[in-house]
Amino acid sequence: MGSDNPATPSFLSKARERLMRSIFRGQPSNEKELAKVIEQASQDDIINEDTEDMIRGVFAITKRRITDIMIPRSQIVAIDMDCTIAAAIKTISESGHSRYPVSLEDKDHIQGILMAKDLLPIASESDKRIADYQHLLRKPVVVPESKRVDAMLKDFQKNRFHMAIVIDEYGGVCGLVTIEDILELIVGEINDEYEQEESSKDIVKTGENTYTVDGSTSIEDFTQYFHTQLPSIDVDTIAGLVIHSLGHIPHKDESTTINEFTFKVLSSNHHQVHQLLVTVNPPTAES
Repeated sequence: MGSDNPATPSFLSKARERLMRSIFRGQPSNEKELAKVIEQASQDDIINEDTEDMIRGVFAITKRRITDIMIPRSQIVAIDMDCTIAAAIKTISESGHSRYPVSLEDKDHIQGILMAKDLLPIASESDKRIADYQHLLRKPVVVPESKRVDAMLKDFQKNRFHMAIVIDEYGGVCGLVTIEDILELIVGEINDEYEQEESSKDIVKTGENTYTVDGSTSIEDFTQYFHTQLPSIDVDTIAGLVIHSLGHIPHKDESTTINEFTFKVLSSNHHQVHQLLVTVNPPTAES
């Protein structure tokens, strides 16, 4: 994020009110009318397309729950309390985040949040453990997965924190959410240089019609890269699509064909698919 002082809920509300006064003579009586007026304002060049998208994003956050936007537990990059400073720095250099949950034994026992910058003064103490510097940890904020996104944004702004641990109804950690996740609902994807570099590695061309694809690649990124469409099912990643197609978590070398793509598993374990070889098949005579 480029700023530690992002748009506040009150700012968004005032901006919305100013917009209403400037382009509406009367108040829309319901959300459907409001959507039509916003669309008309864009068509009449009163607002541009980006502004229209942001306005829709502001309204959208009132309908979403944290569970809709959180980073799932399986994708949380956590640092273990018992790991060395050197190991923690290695994790940070590989993932490129600015904040990390610190866990004890597993992700259900989050002890605090570690700022990457706080390790710089003690980088030379490479053999010492994170547990020796518990005073560096910030108290973790814990929120239920059912919490509304707009309420979460207000909490972020009011209490000046940027990350929260999300728990399910049984008290287990099911994900985490950051203020950036919420802002992306309003302004669109926010990628820094590191994220752009990493995303370019998710799909790598290896031959005329072959690609290696990271299992965590989103369906959206895949379809945009290949300018295609995939079956509309309730999964978020290519790994999820392959698992759904096969009906189980596949072993290495298992394959399945979906539309024009053949997906062959290059690496996996009993929990997830890590990497796939994707072959783009030539169109058949029927197509």
